[in-house]
Parts: sequence; structure tokens; C-alpha cells
Amino acid sequence: MVKSNLLAQMHGPFYTIFTPFDKGFAVDYDALDYYLRKLYEQGARRFYAMAYNSRYGLLSDDEILQLNNHCVSVLKRMDPTNLVVVGDPILGPTSKSVEFAKIAKDTGADLVSILFQEKFFSDDQVLEHYFEVGSKSGMPIMVHEMPLTSGYDGGQIHWPTSLIDALRKVESVVAIKEDSKNFALTSRALQLEPDIRIVIAGSKKSFLPFYKLGARAYLNGISIIDAGIGEYFWRALEQEEERKVSDLIEQVEDPFFDLLVSKFGWHRVNKAILEAAGYMPRRERLPMVQLNDSEQSEVAEIYALMKNNWDKLRS
Repeated sequence: MVKSNLLAQMHGPFYTIFTPFDKGFAVDYDALDYYLRKLYEQGARRFYAMAYNSRYGLLSDDEILQLNNHCVSVLKRMDPTNLVVVGDPILGPTSKSVEFAKIAKDTGADLVSILFQEKFFSDDQVLEHYFEVGSKSGMPIMVHEMPLTSGYDGGQIHWPTSLIDALRKVESVVAIKEDSKNFALTSRALQLEPDIRIVIAGSKKSFLPFYKLGARAYLNGISIIDAGIGEYFWRALEQEEERKVSDLIEQVEDPFFDLLVSKFGWHRVNKAILEAAGYMPRRERLPMVQLNDSEQSEVAEIYALMKNNWDKLRS
């Protein structure tokens, strides 16, 4: 029953929880709360704190726990039906992931997003990691699937299809955040639907062929500036309004990816455009770098274009 309820909730857009920093480089919880409230008011109901977008690599373990707990508390007070996913640190032993999963369960999160970041030697090694976390925490798991590092030659490799298929064996795995950027692998992962929900990362344009293959969840791209964009896109998909979908992509999404992400990179641009939108500063802790003032002015110009086009589309 729990799994079926979660699968029903995990239908549609997921929204990233970005971590803002104040002038002293502490986590800016006031800015964070403002952003979460705005996303909710714009229609967001599925929220996801994760390794990279949420800047876990720039936080201590204690800060990650505090961030996770804060987001669950705020979002559940805002609306108990909000779906909240929180994650574990980017590096560490399986025992640490178990600890974070247990705490996530105790604080009321709906799922815990678990990475596998150790050198890869075998399918069984990965499966044991996820089985251990699930069985010892009792927490539903979203597998954060991204390229592996070979334990034999250090090269980056995609998850073997045998490993993707074998995730069915781990009862606690109810979802996969699929981030391979590989059409064949994503298509293979979609064969796990409807038993395991596949949440696909990437642009709306890149999501379209997967929707036709049965994908029913994705992680926001341009919707970080307004959850209404994601909800508009999803309604248009389900109602087969192809013109609305194509206009949104061409007029709002393409300028973002073609003019900004291609030039500055996703991770720098996401915080920069959130600053342009008035949500939070683009400030980052080192070693992450932020855009300079000249680059930020380019982002602000493209944001103004995107917002103008979006306002016209929804009017």
C-alpha cells in the first residue's frame, strides 16, 4: 500500500531544493523558505533535495542533516500532502547512508535519495549497498543513478543494463532518478515502470520521447524559476496540446539551454538565474564558482526574455 501510494504521488514534475548561502556563506534559511513557499504557491507538490543541485558537496554532514530536516519540516507544515525527497552525502560508507535514511524516516520524509559513489566492481556490490540501506532503515529509496567510476581502469561508465534490471530485487527501491543522459539506458530503465518510478533529469525537450515511452515523472529544468512552467508543461502533455508544448520549449526553454547552459554550465547557471528571478543570491562556497557580474548581466537579460515569453504564453 505504501509503495502504491508513493507511485501515485510520483506523477509529474519534481522540483529541486536549491541551497542558498548568505554573505557569511552560511546556509540562508530565510531565502530557502521564501523559495520553497513560492514554488508551492506556483503549484509544486513534489520537492527534491539532492546531492549536487542542493550543494551537498559544499556542506558538512551536520549541515546536510539540518537542511534535510528543515525542508521536511517546512514543506510538511505547509501541506502534509507535499512529497519530500531528501538525500545522503555524496561520499561515505553504506553505514552513513543508513544513518541518513533512518533520520529521514524519523523526520517524516517520503523517500531518501541514495547515491552509489564508490569504485564499481560488480552489480552485486551496488545491490548490496541499496539492500542494506533499505532493510536497515525501513525507508523507501530513490536510487540516484548517474555514471559510475570503474574500479578496474578508473574510467566513467554507465550502469550495466543487468544492474538496472536487478533493482527490481531490492524491495525498498521505489524510484530512480535517471541521470545517464543516454537514450538507450534511459529507455531500458523505463521498462521498470510501473513498478519503479523513473524520474528523468534533463530538459523538457529531451523528456518528450521518454514520455511517449511511458515516463511519468521528470526533474525540473527551467521550472526552477516558476513551478507554473512545469505544471503548464505537464498539463499540455497529458492533454496532448502539442502546440503549447512546442511554444513553451521554443520560447522559454531553448533560450535558457542554448544561450546560458551551453555557455556557463548548468550548475552555475541555476543559481544565477534564481538570483535574476529574485529568489536567492548566486553566492557559492568554494570550490564551486559563481558567475561574475558581467556574466550575471547576460543571465539577467535572458531571464527577462524568458519571463516575458512565459507571461505571454500563460495569459
